[in-house]
Amino acid sequence: MTDEIAVPFSSVEALGFGWAKTKANLRPLLAIGALGAFLVLLERALTTSADDDGLGWLLSLAIRVLQVGVMLIYARVALRVHDGESLNLAAGDLLADFFPYLVTCILQGLIVAVGFVLLIVPGVIWGVKFAYMGFVVIDQRADPIEALRESARLTHGVKWRLLKFGLLCLAVNLVGAIALGIGLFVTIPTTVVAAAYVFRRLQGRVAERSQSAPSAPTTISPLQAPAASH
Repeated sequence: MTDEIAVPFSSVEALGFGWAKTKANLRPLLAIGALGAFLVLLERALTTSADDDGLGWLLSLAIRVLQVGVMLIYARVALRVHDGESLNLAAGDLLADFFPYLVTCILQGLIVAVGFVLLIVPGVIWGVKFAYMGFVVIDQRADPIEALRESARLTHGVKWRLLKFGLLCLAVNLVGAIALGIGLFVTIPTTVVAAAYVFRRLQGRVAERSQSAPSAPTTISPLQAPAASH
């Protein structure tokens, strides 16, 4: 992984932004966290009490699908928090985004899993490379393949810096999990909003690079050259 291109963000600034915005929008973010915690506890209860039958497996699968829905809500709210927009989400928009987002999460998980099978390092690289697929789907209404390509474009040349940011977010959430997981109600939205901050900075970086890229010089074929005057 190379880090040959400067990035207009720092991990500390991103987390500081996430913390400030989480405090300012604590009530709705806590509500999303409570829904996610309920689904986790429900899945554990079903896993503990359910028999090894098809019904228990289906219920567990349904809960995991709902957990993806919570991830979708977190990501959409994080982008709106960053952009200073209303946090009122339309059910129709969430339903429209859900299936592409679900397929994107599955595709992302499969890619990273295959990478870890291939001696771990490719899994880390691909995990960073495609980390922003979900944000792309939500922000641009892209399909999973388009999201894969766009995430690769956004993260090109900055994977080391993004890996450090990801590890810092992981450390923050591990600290949040120490006190019976209660701290996660604050650390998870903080890191998700921080990720939205980084996503917007990566988009800005790519846009600036596109604008500053020199255009190819116009060449004139000899057949098109104006005839010399006599």
